[in-house]
Amino acid sequence: MCIICIASPKGGVGKTTMAANIAYAIQRLGHRVIVIDFDNQNAVRLHFGMPLSDSSGYVEFFHTKTDWSRLLKESDSGVRFLPYGRVSKHQIEAYEQKLRSDPDFLISRLQPLLNQPDTVIIADLPPGPSAALQALSLLEPMIINVLLADSASLSVLPEIESGEFYGESAKSRTYFLLNQIDMRSQLNREITEFLNKRLSASLLGIVHRDEAVPEANASQTSVFRYARASSVAADIDNIARNIHRILPVLQASEYKKYNR
Repeated sequence: MCIICIASPKGGVGKTTMAANIAYAIQRLGHRVIVIDFDNQNAVRLHFGMPLSDSSGYVEFFHTKTDWSRLLKESDSGVRFLPYGRVSKHQIEAYEQKLRSDPDFLISRLQPLLNQPDTVIIADLPPGPSAALQALSLLEPMIINVLLADSASLSVLPEIESGEFYGESAKSRTYFLLNQIDMRSQLNREITEFLNKRLSASLLGIVHRDEAVPEANASQTSVFRYARASSVAADIDNIARNIHRILPVLQASEYKKYNR
């Protein structure tokens, strides 16, 4: 069991797209993968072919004893996912409050999934610090920050690196990827070069801007199925392989934490 949180300091960076495509890529490396949507935009489902008319999800059942593993959906590729669901503002607020007030609640609901062998759980988080990340932090997950090569991402980088953004204990488990890099832009090139040097080993890779990404999204599938030979598929595969190399260390740490 290993938990990977896909996070971002701000919205609009392609966080959910990266979460879905990294899930496909990690599965291609031989892992069982479950993606859980913790963002109330309920967008993960759109990457796995779930009908737009299907409003089901797990949040509407958070106050019940429902086994969340029974709510899992399975995509054509075999990646399983747990959609947030279409719920009211009141339900969202009640769920967020439950996460903040009782972190053990989330672990107990995830327990059937945590017990599944050789499974990687990918959590698509809301932008910024969140109640879900606070609850998941008890399991010491890997945190991957999706950044753009822009001034907004640079401005929050010191907070993330210092531990102020996600907490001091998360610093050693915090990684980065740069998304939507356009090497035709001088500013993109300069910021990418700067972040390559600044982030060093914590930078898992970069993803170049490619029209195959929005086209694959529109087709509700991965870039690996839509454009297998594209440069962006190679970029995401490289990131997945870097994650794959780190997984054994993370799994050992999380196993000890979960079984204390």
